Amino acid sequence: MRSSRWWLAASIALLSALPALPSGTEIDIATAKKLAVGLANQGQPKAALAILAELAKHRADDPEIYIALSRTHRTLGDTKQAIKDARQGFSLSQTKTHKHLTARVMAEALASDGQHTRAQFWLRRAGQTAPNEVAKALVRRDYGYVRSRNPWAFSFRGSVTPTNNANDAPTSDEIVIGGNVFRDPTAQPISGIEYVFGATARYRFPATVKRQSELRFSYDGRRVDLDSEANEIDPDIENRDFSFDRVTVEWAHKFRNPDSKTKGVYDLSFGAFFDWHGGGRSQDGLRARGGYTVPVNERNTVRFGFEIEDLDRRDRPIRSSNTYRASVDWFHTRASADRLNLHLSYADTNSDSSAVAHDSVRLSAQYSFSKPVMTAHISLGVDLRNSTFDNALFGPDPRDDNALGLSATATLPGLGVYGFAPVLELRRDRVFSNVPRFDKQTTQLSLSFRSTY
Repeated sequence: MRSSRWWLAASIALLSALPALPSGTEIDIATAKKLAVGLANQGQPKAALAILAELAKHRADDPEIYIALSRTHRTLGDTKQAIKDARQGFSLSQTKTHKHLTARVMAEALASDGQHTRAQFWLRRAGQTAPNEVAKALVRRDYGYVRSRNPWAFSFRGSVTPTNNANDAPTSDEIVIGGNVFRDPTAQPISGIEYVFGATARYRFPATVKRQSELRFSYDGRRVDLDSEANEIDPDIENRDFSFDRVTVEWAHKFRNPDSKTKGVYDLSFGAFFDWHGGGRSQDGLRARGGYTVPVNERNTVRFGFEIEDLDRRDRPIRSSNTYRASVDWFHTRASADRLNLHLSYADTNSDSSAVAHDSVRLSAQYSFSKPVMTAHISLGVDLRNSTFDNALFGPDPRDDNALGLSATATLPGLGVYGFAPVLELRRDRVFSNVPRFDKQTTQLSLSFRSTY
């Protein structure tokens, strides 16, 4: 050990950056590491690199040396080597603190190399191994910084939901055709588990002070696993009968007038989507959306929106439709930091099919508490809808549905993994219809994950 110290001391004495050290001075490894970090911080990365290179030869299993090497190479512009150093340091790390630090320097090196998406992944690793809340806050700050400079953004979603009505069956097995009442013994709610999953990739074009555009690619899917009672109710029923897949391509644009006193923001989007039900192609759709969001004051914001949707039903062409929707949203933040969101919309759906053409009104509210309840962030929701169909089809009067939805959501950030917190939602939906086959009730308890970054 003494000979290695002498050798290291001789190397240090040769550095022109350290004229104060007399020849032959001995320093230990810890002091040499501090000296190298100090040189790097004082704008002498080449001198620091010379010390660190020698340290790596004698302490090849020390992750702190590779942390310093990575940062020094990054300062010198050698991001490829900085990435290699950080990866080596992470593989050598045995403690939570060392894993956290090496993951952060890896993210720094990747971001400097222009690999922002990989940098975000490593920041999630750093957050997972953060030793305290201060370190977690720094990771969130860095994640936001890297994300703002990444033209690509990826999001994933998924939930597992036990439900008492996986097949979306009515509360009654009565079917009315031409005033005559029939019974369908297979029209019964079946319990099961619903799996919902999806992903979105966004590419953001370079923004200006006035405008920003992005291109989105999305996939959403649904699968169900029916309970064993399903075959007793309907021997021909299969899980795949209730599968759903949608692929969406959309362009979205936001712009504003910087000279306007209202500071409002306009948004427009145009998209196309393609659906499959039960494994077969069911419909194609085109959709245009727009809106104007304006702050009323520091606690209140209002958005006025519109939507036009054209559906081309491939499975049943007569049920193709056009829908026009207008909406208004109010976002309010209370003095306690609790948030209240209200939504009101009206939609008119036109179709050659009397089973499709209808008007609908929707009113919903969501209240989110700012203070956690036993570490859980709680939000409550209520959703009211009325759908009135244009023509009578199942009886003397047109079909009229009134729907009520109640939900309670608990987000548990303390149980998060890699920045994704589990979310529990209990939901109860009830549809009151004057046509028995559309009178429904469903209870669901779902588990999903939500990003906290």
